Amino acid sequence: MIATEKNGLKYYQFERFTDLGVKHGFFTRLGGVSPAPFNSLNMATTVGDSNENVLENLRRMFAVFDLDLASRYDGWQVHGATTICTDVPRDVRARAMRADGLVTDNPAVTLVMRFGDCVPVIVYDPVKKVSAVYHAGWPGTVLRIGRNVVRNMVNVYGCEPRDLIAGIGPSIGPDHFVVRQDVRDKFRQSFPDDLDEILFEQDGVIHIDLWKANRITLAEAGVSQIETAGICTVCNTQEWFSHRGDHGKTGRFGVFVNFG
Repeated sequence: MIATEKNGLKYYQFERFTDLGVKHGFFTRLGGVSPAPFNSLNMATTVGDSNENVLENLRRMFAVFDLDLASRYDGWQVHGATTICTDVPRDVRARAMRADGLVTDNPAVTLVMRFGDCVPVIVYDPVKKVSAVYHAGWPGTVLRIGRNVVRNMVNVYGCEPRDLIAGIGPSIGPDHFVVRQDVRDKFRQSFPDDLDEILFEQDGVIHIDLWKANRITLAEAGVSQIETAGICTVCNTQEWFSHRGDHGKTGRFGVFVNFG
């Protein structure tokens, strides 16, 4: 990934997406107006920050790419696998719909999501001109949300999986994602043939590699062009909000994609 700073904000991008003209960014926690412990570019009101602060932070993020904030479509993330296909921005007067995956074929729509250790994934079809973003915490990873997103791109927009390009962004890394036996068992049920790749035990502690698990899901859905950032949010709390790294009291960083 390439790191860029503009207007005091720091964000990361995948070169392949940039080369295709896709406006996108995985924005760090730097450059916003929120006070501690949400300092400073927090994108979520659900953590205790004010609406005014979050709205200003959103404006700053969109301004980096000269995008109109009114173009945004975001969802109410609930750690599921539901995916919404939209051709219009979200009416901010209405309550956001529950969804952890968003897809659009409208270049005038900017898809937005918020993260604080969970895996952010963006997908783009340069042939059909369709973009997607999804939120894969461990429950969504177990539910194979990436498969649902690809299926929607195929069934609704006629995309071919071989044309899709995916980028797995910064999130909690395998060294820090420690789980209990009940979570391990869920991964065993969902990934019975891939346990050696995604699960390991160290000093009696169970670790899961969410990056590899989501990569496997995309590959099994037919996506072959996949890039992984390999940036752990827990290891880098100076740049990223991290629920585990900040002991539960923190903000959420923003990710968006727009191909207009």
